[in-house]
Amino acid sequence: MTTRTHFAYRIELWTDDEKEVVEHLADVDDLTIALATYHAACKRWPGKAITLRQGPHVIEDNRRSRLATLFSFPWSDKPFHSSSSSRRGR
Repeated sequence: MTTRTHFAYRIELWTDDEKEVVEHLADVDDLTIALATYHAACKRWPGKAITLRQGPHVIEDNRRSRLATLFSFPWSDKPFHSSSSSRRGR
């Protein structure tokens, strides 16, 4: 039997400056279990930066609001901004 090394989701704990992963907490294939593990990690380490990722895509990030996470695009680390907000400066 071989040990698996690739999973769909991973949960990671980041340094206080949020630049490096301190600890790889879990690898999971099931999204429901991944979300439960992520929320358990957030409760276990309150105030620490924790992410749930699917490959390069951030699914959850406790440093960002839930709305910003929902409207983020995989090709950008910046949250979505509506066109109406960009017109205000004109």
